[in-house]
Amino acid sequence: MTTRCNNCFALYNSGLDLCPFCGYEEGGPASEPYFLFPGMVLQGRYIVGQALGFGGFGITYKAWDKNLETVVAVKEYYYTSIATRQPGTQTVMVYARNRQPEYLHFLNRFLDEARYTAKFSKNSNIVNVYEYFEANNTAYMVMEFLDGLPLSEYLKKNTMDTLQCVAVMQHICAALQSVHDEGIIHRDISPDNIMLCSNGKVKIFDFGAARFSKREDQESLRLTQVMKPGFSPPEQYQTISKQGPWTDIYALGATLYYMITGVKPVESTNRKTDDNLVPPKEIRPEIPGYINDTITRAMAVDMHLRFSTVEEFEKALFKKKRVRDVKKEKRRRRKNRALSLTLVFLLLIAGFTAFAYFFNRERLAETLPDSTIEFWYVLPETEELREAKERSYASIISVFNESFENVTINMKAFPVAEYPDAIDSAFQAGALPPLFESTEVGWYILEEATSVEAAVAMVDLKETLFFDRYYDAFPDARQFPLGFIMPVSYLNATVHDVTVPEYETSSSTDKARFLAGETREFLGSSADYTEIQLALPARYSLLPVPYDGAVCSFTELLSIGGCDDDQLTVVNRFLVFLLSENAQDYLHIQFSSGSLPLNYSALKGGYIAVYDEFSGFFDNVEKYGIQ
Repeated sequence: MTTRCNNCFALYNSGLDLCPFCGYEEGGPASEPYFLFPGMVLQGRYIVGQALGFGGFGITYKAWDKNLETVVAVKEYYYTSIATRQPGTQTVMVYARNRQPEYLHFLNRFLDEARYTAKFSKNSNIVNVYEYFEANNTAYMVMEFLDGLPLSEYLKKNTMDTLQCVAVMQHICAALQSVHDEGIIHRDISPDNIMLCSNGKVKIFDFGAARFSKREDQESLRLTQVMKPGFSPPEQYQTISKQGPWTDIYALGATLYYMITGVKPVESTNRKTDDNLVPPKEIRPEIPGYINDTITRAMAVDMHLRFSTVEEFEKALFKKKRVRDVKKEKRRRRKNRALSLTLVFLLLIAGFTAFAYFFNRERLAETLPDSTIEFWYVLPETEELREAKERSYASIISVFNESFENVTINMKAFPVAEYPDAIDSAFQAGALPPLFESTEVGWYILEEATSVEAAVAMVDLKETLFFDRYYDAFPDARQFPLGFIMPVSYLNATVHDVTVPEYETSSSTDKARFLAGETREFLGSSADYTEIQLALPARYSLLPVPYDGAVCSFTELLSIGGCDDDQLTVVNRFLVFLLSENAQDYLHIQFSSGSLPLNYSALKGGYIAVYDEFSGFFDNVEKYGIQ
């Protein structure tokens, strides 16, 4: 008889007390009482071994995949400061009920990490995520097992020459290029998150801080503060900041600085007033000058002085692109700026009258009257979605107030069960709020709502889906949509028993049978995507529904209630702002409303960058009907 060791997973004679390969005693407890015990099984498939490491938000175990008969790594979401588990059990519990929203927030962050990482399974320089799932009141991510050392551990005992450093950096650049191509920034590149594998490969991991990136020319992003002293640029220390590929490039430069010099870089925030970074060449005089200049340019405190892409950084690193050090680059830009200012000054003198006219016209167009607006909306049933919706609108209003500081928008949230009575009471009292959610309110309330025609007339039809047919769906113009859902066909890859029927709206019973594996196809909508993705990770596929006979539906409907003239002006402008790329990103992508963005750029650029399974779904989305 043989048994499999739950530490190294080698087979050995079950009559032995210890594993002859690693010395592990079968049946031994976990190294910490709240860890999963060796031998426990997840999903009926993964045998948990000893913990490989743990931090404030997770525990990583070595595990054995019974189906594929191979060693894997399983990362478990475990929020140490507020979670607990009875020794020898699997279910995670939260200490206090009032901390549940916080626990769910970081659970979603963990699932985001899994989704982001899984997008790059074909990249040999990024750790491969096989699947992720929720169980035991927590979540798990199954990854390839990396046999090797983190770069940070390797550098504690070893030094690397310039050629070795550049070779490792080439692998990291290849990984980051793929990440940036998908519109994602990693935000946590450092020696801790780079693995030097025993087979010679170099892999980056830990996408827990990764976020969708906006284009350079767009407004600032409100992002969770994530920083690693010495390796994070100054913009990552700010709640609202402009972050993009240049953010990761700073971290690339800082990592290479540490690899070459063995000295951890000074914290970027300390360099803002007095830039006391010692150039690498002063520590290691033998390194080439162009390597020194590449590192210092990548680590420029001013993001505009850094390389704008990984490709530029890599070309400079391999001497395929001329690079100036930061001081020379500043002098060059000051000279060019002086010439540009001279030209601008001459142009201003020549056309001052015309300039002033257009400037004042634009300023007046972007001015709103002082006003206070009350906005009523519905809180979803689950704590997780409630928190997400509140964050979404709070972020949107914050960005809106950057342009219109004199406008106050007071949010008033109601549980879904209480909202009908609240809005009905306001109607009976003749005091409907200036702006309110109206997705499921009574027809008699909508009859008293103010027309949204003024807002509809301001919508840019070139940038917004379906609004050219707005009056087909809302002939009375009493509701203003912020999103839409489209028909989607879901296939269960493990079921092979039925042919695809013609499209028709499916019922909740159909979905339940589909999730239970009783049918191969579910004809639903994009609103079902998250539920199916979590229930059937890596076991489903999506297909667009033919245009003939299928329709999309407007969602996230808002209406205007009682307003004075100033309030009406503000509400109409705010409704149009809610269709901007930035607002649609907050509402439908970063905080996942369940609807699709109506803004073209947010849909075809942002949404697909995060949910690439929908790639190709929107090429001709205008052909669908709308209701």
